[in-house]
Amino acid sequence: MLIEIITVSVISIIILLIRKVKLDFSKIKLEIKGYQILIIMAVIEITAVFLFKKYPDLKILKILSVSYIIYPAIIIVTLINIKKHFMKLFFLGTLLNFIAIAFNDFKMPVYIAQTAANSQATIILLESGQDLIHSMMSDSTRFKILCDIITLPPPYPFVKTISIGDILLLLGVFVFWQETFFKTLPALKTYKA
Repeated sequence: MLIEIITVSVISIIILLIRKVKLDFSKIKLEIKGYQILIIMAVIEITAVFLFKKYPDLKILKILSVSYIIYPAIIIVTLINIKKHFMKLFFLGTLLNFIAIAFNDFKMPVYIAQTAANSQATIILLESGQDLIHSMMSDSTRFKILCDIITLPPPYPFVKTISIGDILLLLGVFVFWQETFFKTLPALKTYKA
């Protein structure tokens, strides 16, 4: 989802420019309490996923990479910072994704549309169980509405499937940029005529 985060960030910044907001990155004061937890958990998960590709039989890597470690950390950090609008969206998106994952053996079930690029290769990968984070959606999948069921088709250049939770997370990224730069604007004064 990194590409989608970058895409939404660029769109949000373009909208700021259209609105004639001066983008001064030096004035940004990012105050997110507990962000260190996210960094630590992300490093652990990324390392475990990377090592799993080389050592698929090590059970400790499955434990370290599964979503029941990273998602509670994200939920805690979003709750600590819940007064920020973008954190409310992050919280809801994370919670919806966690529900889908928790009720489906701690993997996000994915619907693969035939229009998706490399759909056959993706189906084979998901059915093999070699993906630590995702699984193939089936008749036994629970909370299907919360799973990765929304396909971003062409002309979107990076065809993939996302969830309602992912959409809320991406909206959170959009709102983050809007709030961050509007916070740096000098207070507008209203004058009586």
